[in-house]
Amino acid sequence: MTSELVTKENTEVIIPPITDDTLIGLADQAEKRVDALNRIKRAALKATNARDWTDQNGNPYLQVSGAEKVGRVFGVSWRIDEPVFEKEESGHFTYTYKGYFSLAGAEIEAIGTRSSKDGFFKRYDKERKELPASEIDKGDVKKAAYTNLLGNGITRILGLRNLTWEDLQEFAGISKDQVGRVDYKKNGKAQSAIKSESAETVTVGISDVRVKSGTKNGKAWTQYIIKNGNAEYTTFSKTFAEQAKEAAAAGLQCEITFTTNQFGKNLESLKVVEPFDRQPGQEG
Repeated sequence: MTSELVTKENTEVIIPPITDDTLIGLADQAEKRVDALNRIKRAALKATNARDWTDQNGNPYLQVSGAEKVGRVFGVSWRIDEPVFEKEESGHFTYTYKGYFSLAGAEIEAIGTRSSKDGFFKRYDKERKELPASEIDKGDVKKAAYTNLLGNGITRILGLRNLTWEDLQEFAGISKDQVGRVDYKKNGKAQSAIKSESAETVTVGISDVRVKSGTKNGKAWTQYIIKNGNAEYTTFSKTFAEQAKEAAAAGLQCEITFTTNQFGKNLESLKVVEPFDRQPGQEG
């Protein structure tokens, strides 16, 4: 192996060659690091279950609840600055959080931000006319920015980005068909089919999902109450309830079609509103 001769400003500099032993050592270290990363990924994914994931646009998406669970397993710590609130002349606004995530002496910075311009915060009246930015709940945007920060920071410091269904199957035994699927409705457009002529459709954020159960005529029943602030929509569909929970965790809005009678608002269908073309877990 020969040295490399470099001429710089009329000065000859001899760069020593990389020895075979050094190359072998580098290769061994690289293999050990890859093995360590795979072990971290395996342990992290094993800490989750199918309910910590959603199928968004065909890709596995770790919800913030799952990210927090993984963070606790590995002792990830974080500190978060006060949010920055910015308001535009148009009335739209943005919340931005900056956090510092630490693990084994290493620290990274991460950003979580959400804007009222994002499609999933839009609100519509009964005629499907978009309401002004002043009608958007600031708390919803702020919460979404915070959860976006946690998801970004924890998954980045642990190297849990761009996961595949094969990763989940190999490391956690979670298959795609075990994970709840979120069906998206593009940009809050009205559904093409409504079951009842009297049905109304609204696009709202989900503040809570509750469960009631009991018996009637000797048969057990379970009812789900999907809340948007003081508004309540009832359903016996577990699927709708799970989709509403997943949307709330991801900071997304839902398009709800319902009818009203003496018992309240009865949910007929629920679709999660797609946030334009934002990819799951994408920063910002």
